Amino acid sequence: MGENKRYGSDLTQSAINDALLRPRPISLSEREVGKEITNAEAPVPVEAWVRFPESAVRMKGTAVAWTKRAVWVEFTMRDGSTTRAWVWASAVDRR
Repeated sequence: MGENKRYGSDLTQSAINDALLRPRPISLSEREVGKEITNAEAPVPVEAWVRFPESAVRMKGTAVAWTKRAVWVEFTMRDGSTTRAWVWASAVDRR
């Protein structure tokens, strides 16, 4: 078992493990975020404390939406993927 050479798949066990072990941010729940969401006309550059299971990390990113209590922050992970997470508004500063 392992690589699928017959069909030329690039899905290897290593790629599967990387996807499973990739850190994912902990986003606020819908109840915490609130209902009246304002979408940004243009993304706003910010720095925000983003929670991961292991720890909180200060990330540079952009605010793409917000409520009175929370901000939806988009940021780039170390592997180059773009991710979004809702964080408390008090955890966000404009750059």
